[in-house]
Amino acid sequence: MLACVSLFAQAENANYYIEGDYEISRGDNNQFVYTLSNITSKGITFAPVKTITGHVEDDESISFAFEKAQTDYPGGFEEGLKFWKWQYDGKEYRWQRDSEVKDAQQQFKTDGVMVVMLILDCSTSLGEVNFAKLQNAAIKFIDVMYNASPNGSVRLGIIGFNTMSNTDKMVLDIQPLTASTKSSMIQFIHSLTLYNNTSLYYAMHKGSDMIGNYVSSMSASDREKYDYACMVSFTDGYDNHSSDERIGIPDKGLDNPYFQYVRDNVVDKLIGGKELKSYVIAIKGNDVAEDNQLYQTVFKGLASESPFLLEDFNQLEAQFENMAKELMKRWQNVTCYVPAAYRGKIRWTLGDGTEAAPKKTPVIEPKQTQAPEPKPVRTKKNFWGVNGAAVFEYASAMQPIFYVGVGAGLDFAVPKEKAAIGGMLSLKYCFGGPTHVHAGPLFIFGDYENNTTFMLGTALDLRFQTASPKYMKVNEHLAANYQEQWLGDKCGAGATLRLGATTIVKKLYFFTDLTLGGYKAKYQSLKGISVTGADGNEIITYPTTSPTHLYFNVSFNVGYRF
Repeated sequence: MLACVSLFAQAENANYYIEGDYEISRGDNNQFVYTLSNITSKGITFAPVKTITGHVEDDESISFAFEKAQTDYPGGFEEGLKFWKWQYDGKEYRWQRDSEVKDAQQQFKTDGVMVVMLILDCSTSLGEVNFAKLQNAAIKFIDVMYNASPNGSVRLGIIGFNTMSNTDKMVLDIQPLTASTKSSMIQFIHSLTLYNNTSLYYAMHKGSDMIGNYVSSMSASDREKYDYACMVSFTDGYDNHSSDERIGIPDKGLDNPYFQYVRDNVVDKLIGGKELKSYVIAIKGNDVAEDNQLYQTVFKGLASESPFLLEDFNQLEAQFENMAKELMKRWQNVTCYVPAAYRGKIRWTLGDGTEAAPKKTPVIEPKQTQAPEPKPVRTKKNFWGVNGAAVFEYASAMQPIFYVGVGAGLDFAVPKEKAAIGGMLSLKYCFGGPTHVHAGPLFIFGDYENNTTFMLGTALDLRFQTASPKYMKVNEHLAANYQEQWLGDKCGAGATLRLGATTIVKKLYFFTDLTLGGYKAKYQSLKGISVTGADGNEIITYPTTSPTHLYFNVSFNVGYRF
């Protein structure tokens, strides 16, 4: 009795478990279908799933695989998960252990293909001691990935870089990571040598091309299994050597066209339908003295996620090890087993139920630099701005009329990928003339937080008559020249095109609005026309006309972005 109560408590009080309802039904071909539904867990996480279909094993038990499984349990999944069934024991329902069912075990799927490129800085600024630490860290990375999947599912290549010509020589082609290739990869890492200069952008460009060529040349079966591709790059400072005539003239920092090329065309580019992820590990070397925002912004532009900015080389091996473990978690799963003939509520548990409540075990990660969070390379902040304008207008009328005026407006945009989308609204008044209202969409292409960017907008323009004495006298005078009396303008409409640019200088931006439209003016002839009425009397009439006049409005604007 005490043993039964103890076992029941072990399952009932478990702090680490997976639970669900196990059912058997018939499929379309009249064969049995095994499903697990209403799945819950405690202390164990895995890829979200509502229902899992079971697989019949060689021993005729039913297996259920939980992908990307992780646990806070100190021993991990190595102890195996014990199987329990919720069953009536003659008095009540309680958890009962079935020791004849094999324990669930952690496994890694072996039918996927992961392509990884290690890109390692081999510049002399590292020094021999730190370079040896980098080599050890890279070897640790390979060890972790091999131990998790030794069957060649991981395809690994390596590039060492300093000058571009040396980078072309320090290349190990992508190949399956197996027992035989692992030793050659380690030997290659030991063969890397230091030399002057840092061609990081060139190496990342080369690495992405190698991955693309490898994936496109894979066999049909490997292409079906292709799951993931990434680059893991390490450097101890800025790129100072990469150049390509096709990309542009080399420059510094964020203005370097090669940096912009890698940021926009290498990071997260699609290869075989999968995004190429870029992970960057950086340490400030001897040639990077300042601890500034530019340092973090450059490396954030090269990474798919936040870069790992370490303080010293003693953190390097732990960072490479953690990186490899995180990559392999994509393939980690736990396979749990059920006896084929049972139906009902089931549970798999870790431990004996006496552990403390599950508590997240802190993962020791390399300490990040404490500098303020840099502004993102891809803008996240909304664009809000006000502007003022000098306005000039030409109206055809009966004779050309020229106006000058002033204007004010409001602009906004919300970042979407590499562009920001919003709207513009402005009011423009011509002295002694019409008033215009512009409203329409606005587009800003690029990173307006850190760079000069292009601004494009289109708008509907509404033109209203401004009934000032000066405005009326001008039109009356023109009408009199043609023996007509001006009776007023009607509302006009046109289209506005905005062309401009933002700057990072005091957050100013400049643009020009070009508007073309038409309006109707009403005139009455001063020459009467004699008409004989029905009663035979003479009637004098003064005919009216409403011709359409064109107008062209241009404004030169300066704005301030908040």
